Formats: sequence, structure tokens, C-alpha cells
Amino acid sequence: MNKNLSRAKGKTPNAVASGLGMAYLWRKTKEEKYKKACEKIYEQYLSILRTPQGGVSHLSKNAELWDDTIFMIGQFLLQMYLATDDEKYMNELVLQIKVHREKLQDTKTKLWFHGWDSDDKMHLTFCSQANWPDKDTRQSAEIWGRGNGWIVVTLSDILGQVPKGHKHWKLLAGYLQEMIVNLPDLQDEKTGHWYQLPVRNQDPDNFIESSCTAMFAYGVLSGLKLNLVEGKQYQESISRAYRGLRKYSIEQKGDYLITTNICTGTCIGDKDYYLNRRTKKVKSFGLAMFIQFGLNYEQYSHAFIE
Repeated sequence: MNKNLSRAKGKTPNAVASGLGMAYLWRKTKEEKYKKACEKIYEQYLSILRTPQGGVSHLSKNAELWDDTIFMIGQFLLQMYLATDDEKYMNELVLQIKVHREKLQDTKTKLWFHGWDSDDKMHLTFCSQANWPDKDTRQSAEIWGRGNGWIVVTLSDILGQVPKGHKHWKLLAGYLQEMIVNLPDLQDEKTGHWYQLPVRNQDPDNFIESSCTAMFAYGVLSGLKLNLVEGKQYQESISRAYRGLRKYSIEQKGDYLITTNICTGTCIGDKDYYLNRRTKKVKSFGLAMFIQFGLNYEQYSHAFIE
């Protein structure tokens, strides 16, 4: 964090994510250098392009809402709230979740489509497929695993760190509950994984994806701990995911364990676009959630058994 202190910026949602560590360190150390870096990031964040509804655009030139954004800005705003107790950060975070949910949520599955475009113009970004928005809804056609995982993780982290008496807690608890309640039904029984496109779990061209698996399992585990879901099916779901990640998505490499079955960086497109994405090993967004879910599962299961 110290090495990159001057480089951290908030001009795009992905850039805002660079401030998560800064905000955490400000919260823990109270050092002025982290405070200044965080305030700069937040000031730049306020200037990001927005939709008419106030949603922060994932792109800098075209107003598009992506589910990725919730994690990229949400974790920073959460840490800023915890560091300062200033409700402006929590109010902004809740606003973004509300606006994104309104435009991206699939009313049938309660999971979110990957993107929504605010106008009827054709935009071609660096890695998205041309003409991806539906002409009427302006939504993208597919529900992407890791994108939904980022939402589930962010909601879980908010609910786990903000007091239950907070004015927004019950609303956000409902959002997490609706996203995780049907996840066990979409899980692959053999591998314990969820898929690149979770709701297409019967498609023979689909493939298991480990980063969304760790994220979804983390969310289900959070739901169990917060009493948002209950029952044997959820206990079995997180156990399947834990065993499956260890068996199918971890390899030994010398003295280290490395993670596998992680979809590479992904923008927006049709079904074939997602199913033709490559998988990688040792991607940070996969490794981090392996650790987060694994540690939390082991602590939870140990306490549960006792």
C-alpha cells in the first residue's frame, strides 16, 4: 500500500478498488497519509460519469451499469464508513446497490444480468461484444457467475460488519437473501462448483468456475451465520463447495498451492462470448476468495461441530 500510495485513484470503479487497502489502513492506523489518499480517491469517485438515476458508470465515456461495480466501489465505501462513522458513505453505497439492482436484476432468478446500457447507441468497448444490450430492456442477455459473486460478497461483508440496528441493514439483508436462497439448486453436485453462467447449469458447453464458487459459497455461509437462510441444503451446499474447490480447483506447484478453473477477465457479450472465455490459474480474484471462504468455512464448521 505504501509503495502505491500516490498511484491510487478513484476515476473509474475499478480504480476505486485500489483504495480498499488504503481505507482499511486509515481505519486501523489513523495515519494522515492514508486519510489523504482516501479523501482523494473519494473526491475523484464523485466525478465519475453517472446515469440519470445516479448509478455510477463502469465505463468512463458511456453510461453503463455493470454488476462488477458493486464490489469495486462497495468495499471502499464500506471501509470509509467503518473508518469514519459518516453516513454519507453508507448512503452512497446503498444508493448504488439500489440503482444497480433496479436495472440489472432478473426477476425470475433474482440474480443480476451483467450489464445495462443507458441509451440506444451502439458502443464498442475494449473487450465487450458489439450490440450486447437488448433493444427494449437495455440489459445484457446473460447472468455471469463472478459478477454475481462480487455482489454477494459485498452484501455479505456489509451485513457482517455493520450493526443489525443500522437503518439499511434489513434492506440489504433482503437483497442478499434473495440472491442466495436458490443457489444450492444451481450447484453442480459432483464438483460442488457453480458455473460460468450459473443459471445455464444444464448446458453441455458450460464449465465450472472456481472464483464464483468461492464467492457464492461465502455468501451462503454468511446467510447461515446471519440466519437469512437455514436448513440442511445450505449446510450441504457450502460443504460441497469447500470439498469441491480443494479437489478440483487447487493444484500443488512446488512448495505452494495454486488455484485453477478461474475465468479470465471478462466484459459483456452473448452466451457464446462467456462460454468461450479461457480459464486461468493463480488469478488474484480467485485466490483471495479461496482464502476468504476457506478460512470462514473452517471456523464455522469447527464451531458448528462443537
